[in-house]
Amino acid sequence: MAVYDWTGQRARRRKMMRAASVAMLLIILMAIPAILLHYNLIQFPY
Repeated sequence: MAVYDWTGQRARRRKMMRAASVAMLLIILMAIPAILLHYNLIQFPY
C-alpha cells in the first residue's frame, strides 16, 4: 500500500474504487446472460 498524503487523495481513490467495482458488477451482470446465450445454455421461448 502506498503512503497517502491527506489532501483528499484517499477519499478520491476510494470513490474511484467504488465506481470501478460497481462498473465491474454491471459488466459481469450483463456478460453472464450473453455468455449463456452464446453457448446455448438457456433458450428463450419464441
